[in-house]
Amino acid sequence: MTQLLATVLRGLRARALLSVGSIVLTALAVGSAVLGPIFSEAVTNSYVVTRLREAPAASTGLVRVLELKSQLDPQAARDLAVEESAALDGGPWGESTTTLVSAQYSALRGVTRFWAREHVCGGLEVTGRCPSAPGEVLMLNTDAEKTGAVVGEPLELPIFEPPEIEGRYPRPPLDEVLVVGTYTTPQSDDVWAQPTLLTTTNEQSSLKGGYTPYQPAPLITTTDTVASLGPGEWTVRVDTPLAVPADLTRDDLDAAAATAARLDQTTEVAGGVLVGVPDVNNLGAVRDEVREQQATARASIAPAVLSLVLVALALLMRLLMAASEIRVPELALASLRGVSSRKLWVLGLSEPLVVLAVSAPIGAALGLGMGYSLTRAWLVEDLPVPVPWVSWAAAGLVMLAAVAVACVAVGLVVRDTLASQLSGVRRPQSSRRWSVVAQLALVALALAVLVSKLASGTAGDPDATDLVLPVLLAIVAGLAATRATAWLATWWTRRGQHSRSLGSFVSTRAISRRQEGTLVILPVTAAIAVAVFGAGVYDSAATWRASVAATASPGEVTWTSPLSLRDTRDLTRRIDPDGEWVMTAAEVQNPGANFSVVDADRLASIAVWPPTWTPGRTVEEVAASIETAGAVPSLVGRRLSLTIDNRAMTSSPLAVEVRLGSVGGTPERVYVGPFPRGEHTLSERLPRTCATACPLEGITLGGGAGTTMEMDGTARVVEVAVDGTPVEGAIEGAGWVAAPDSQAPSSVAGLSTEDGTIDLQLDTDGGVGMARLTSGGITLKRPAVRGVDVSDEAIEGLDGSGVIGVEPRGTAEGLPFVGPTGLLVDFASFVNDRPVYDNLFQTRVLMRDGAPAEVRDALEESGLTVETTLAAEQRVLDQSAYALALRLYAVVAALVLLMALAGLFVSTAVQLPARRRDAAALRVVGVPRGAVMSAVAREFLVVLGGAAVAGILAGSLAQYVVLRTITLGYVEDLSTPRLVAEISPLRLVVLAAIAAVVLGIAAFVSASITVRGARGSTLRESAR
Repeated sequence: MTQLLATVLRGLRARALLSVGSIVLTALAVGSAVLGPIFSEAVTNSYVVTRLREAPAASTGLVRVLELKSQLDPQAARDLAVEESAALDGGPWGESTTTLVSAQYSALRGVTRFWAREHVCGGLEVTGRCPSAPGEVLMLNTDAEKTGAVVGEPLELPIFEPPEIEGRYPRPPLDEVLVVGTYTTPQSDDVWAQPTLLTTTNEQSSLKGGYTPYQPAPLITTTDTVASLGPGEWTVRVDTPLAVPADLTRDDLDAAAATAARLDQTTEVAGGVLVGVPDVNNLGAVRDEVREQQATARASIAPAVLSLVLVALALLMRLLMAASEIRVPELALASLRGVSSRKLWVLGLSEPLVVLAVSAPIGAALGLGMGYSLTRAWLVEDLPVPVPWVSWAAAGLVMLAAVAVACVAVGLVVRDTLASQLSGVRRPQSSRRWSVVAQLALVALALAVLVSKLASGTAGDPDATDLVLPVLLAIVAGLAATRATAWLATWWTRRGQHSRSLGSFVSTRAISRRQEGTLVILPVTAAIAVAVFGAGVYDSAATWRASVAATASPGEVTWTSPLSLRDTRDLTRRIDPDGEWVMTAAEVQNPGANFSVVDADRLASIAVWPPTWTPGRTVEEVAASIETAGAVPSLVGRRLSLTIDNRAMTSSPLAVEVRLGSVGGTPERVYVGPFPRGEHTLSERLPRTCATACPLEGITLGGGAGTTMEMDGTARVVEVAVDGTPVEGAIEGAGWVAAPDSQAPSSVAGLSTEDGTIDLQLDTDGGVGMARLTSGGITLKRPAVRGVDVSDEAIEGLDGSGVIGVEPRGTAEGLPFVGPTGLLVDFASFVNDRPVYDNLFQTRVLMRDGAPAEVRDALEESGLTVETTLAAEQRVLDQSAYALALRLYAVVAALVLLMALAGLFVSTAVQLPARRRDAAALRVVGVPRGAVMSAVAREFLVVLGGAAVAGILAGSLAQYVVLRTITLGYVEDLSTPRLVAEISPLRLVVLAAIAAVVLGIAAFVSASITVRGARGSTLRESAR
C-alpha cells in the first residue's frame, strides 16, 4: 500500500499540469452542483423580500375601521383601535397609524370629508402652515384653486348643492372653516399608505347615465375639529404596514396572508365594531405569485447548472484520458511483468481517485464561496445564505459521475491491446459497436427532443426536455464536428498528395493520423454551445424585461392624472409648449381591443419605445403613421368671432354651430348667426373652459342650432378670431374635411382651403342637409397601429360600436399600457368631434428624466402623482425570481468558456512533446520553419474553428427552440409583451469575431511554442 501511494504521488508530481487541471475541473463540477440549490433557494428568498418591499403599501398592508358604538374621546378611540387590531394580526407587521375620518358631507358643490392624524402634516408638502386650532384645515392645492379658497381666509362649506346629490348626503355641522394652507398629493406611500386617497375625483357622467359627484381631496384638520362634528360622525381608520425583514420565512408570509384573508370579517370590540377593509389588500395573490415564481425559478436554474456540470465532466474526461494515455508505458510495463488485471485496474484508478478525493472538499468550499459571493453581490442585503440538503446530494451525484468518468478513461487504456499500448502514438481507429450505438442513440434522442419542442408552440415552465436539449445539441454538434473534421482531413490528405501546399498537407495529415488532436473538439464544442445558449438566454430575458417595463411605464416617469384627458393634455401643452419633457397618454378599456391613446407628435421625443416592439420600424415612423392629416386648432379667450361670406340660397337663415369638444361627456357648443347674404362678421361668448384652451373640432353651416335645411350655392369661412385676434392655424393646416361620420345628409359638394379660407360648394339636391365640417383631417376609420394579439374580428367589431373604427397601419409586439392586445391611436383621432366620457380613460402623463423643476412642480400642483418610473419597473423585474435565476446563465457562459480554454491549454501542453517530435522530423528533412509553423497553426485553426462553428450553431439553435416554449419571466396579464425567440445576428457576429480572435491567438502561440522547441536534439532525446 505504501509503495502504491508513493507511486501515485510520483505520478501526480510528474503530471502536475494534468493533475491540477483535473482537480480544477472536478472542483468546478462539484462546486456547481453545490451552488445550484444554494443560489436557487437564495434567489427565491430574495425575490419574496424584494417583491413585498416593492409592492404598494396598500396592497400588502392591513386597513381596519373602528366604528364606535359608545362615546369615546379621540385618543381613547385611537388606542382601542390599535390594540384590538394588533390582537387580530399574525405575522410580521409594522407600527400602525390611525386617522380620524369623518362622514361624507354635501359641501363645496360636491362630497367632502375631514381627516385628522396625530401628526397633522406628517408626510405632506404644505404651502402655508399646519392646522393647529379647531376649524382650521388644509386643502389640496387644486381643490383650493377650483373652489376659490384663499389661504388665511374663511371658506364657506354648505354652498350650492347639485341636484344629483341633493338629499343623499347630510350638510356639514360646520358652516365654514379657515384654510391655513394647501398640500400636494404625496408621491410615496411611506407615510400615507394610499396616496391616491388624497386626490380629487372630478364630476363625471357615464354612458349609461350614471353620475359621479365632485369629490375634493380630504380636508386635513386637527383632532379637535373632527371631534367637534359630534358623536357618530367619525370613525378611526387603522393602517398597518407589512414588515419585511431580510430573513422573512415562508411561515411568516403564510401567517401574514392568513391575517389579510380575514379582513372581510367584522369583530365586536368593547365600545364598537372593528371592520376590515379587504378591497385593496391582495397579499394572498402576491403570496401565490411568489410561490409560482419560486417553483419556476428553481426549474430555470437547473439547465444552467446541469450544463455547467456536464461540460466540466466532459473536459474532465478529456484530461483523465490524456493522463491515462501518458501512463500507457507504465501500464504496459506492469502488464509485461505479469500484473493481474485487478491490480492493473487498481494501479490505473489510483491517481484519478486521489485527484477526485482532493477535489471534493475544494469543490464544496468553492460552491459555498460562490453561493455566498453571489448572494451578497446580487441579492437582498443581509439575506441569510441557505445550504439545503439538495446541494450535498447533488455534489455526491457529481462525484459518482466523476468516478464513472475516471473508470471509462482508465478502461479505454487498460482494455487496449499490448501492441497498441507499445506503439507510442494512438492512431484514429474504427469506432467500436457500442460507441456507434451510443452516438446514434444520442443523435436520435436529440432529434426527438428537438422535434417535440418545435411542435410545442405554447410557453410554460421548464421541463426535462428544456434541461437536456442544450446539452444534447452541444454533444451531437461536438460528435458531428469531430467526425466531419476527421473525414475532411482524411479526404484532403489523399487529395493533398498532388497539392503544391506542403503546409496544408502536413496539417491535414496530422489531424487524420493523430487521435489526440480531434478529441478536444467535443468538449470545446460543448463548452461554446453552452456559453452561447447561456448568454443568449440571459440577453433575451433582459431584453424582454425591458419591454415589459416599458409597457407598464412608457415614460421614464409616469404620472397618474385626476384631471380629464382634455385638461391633462392642455396642461402638458401649457407647461411644455416645445414638447421636450412631458406628453399625455391614456388607456381605454374596450372589449376585444384596448386603446392606447397618445399625443403622437410627442411620442418619439418623450416616450420609451423598445426596438423589439416594432422590429424594422422606428418610433418616428410609428408616430407618423397614426398622426392626423391636420392640427386641431385651439381657441383661448372669451369671445369668438366668425367672418362668413354667404352666397348660398337657403330655406332658412344661415347659422353656424361651432363644436368645441366635450367636458364630462357633455358637448361644448357655440351658436353664431344667423348670417345674412354677403360677407359679415358675428361674434358670440365662448364657454368658461376656453379661458385656458378649447379645441376647435368642428363647424356646421345649416339652420338654427345645427339643423338641416335646403342649401344651394357657395359659402366661405373667411376668418376665425378670438377676442378680435385671428386664430393662427384655424384654417390653414387644420385639415378641414366634410365630417365622415355625419348622421344627417351632407350639403357639401366641394371643399377647398387653398387660399387661407374654407370655400364650400353647397348643394342639397332639392332636399335638406347641413355642411358639417371636422378639423384634423379625421377619416371614418382612424389610423392605428395594431397589437399582434388583436384579432380581425375585434377590428371589424369596432365599426359601429360607438367607439371608433380603425385602419391598421402596421403591427407591434408591444404598445404603451396595452401591450400586444391593444391599438395605438393619436389623441386627436380618438377624441376629435365625438362625445368623450372621462370615466373611460386612465389618464397619465409621461415625463423624461431631467425635466425642469417648474415642469414637475406644475404637475404636482395640478394634483398629479407619480404612478411609477421606468427604473422602478425595471428594478422590480430585474429582482424577480426569474431574472435573478437567469443571472446564473451569464455566470455559466463565462465559466464554461474559461473551462474550455483551461482544458485546451492543458490538452495542448500534454500533446506538445509529440508535436515537437513531428515538427523536428520535418525540420530535419529540410522543411522550412515557416511551413512547419503554418502547418501547426492550420491544424489548430481547423480543429478549433470547427469546434467554434459547431458550438455557435448548436447554442443558437438551442436558444431559439427553448425560448419559444420556456417561461423566462412572470406574465402578469395579457398586456405583457411576449418573449420573441429570435437569434440576434449582431450577437452571432460578435461571438464569431471573438472566437476567431481567441482561437487565432491560441493557434499562433501553440505553433510558435511547438516550432521553437523542434530541433534535432528532440529526436535524439526520443530515441534514447
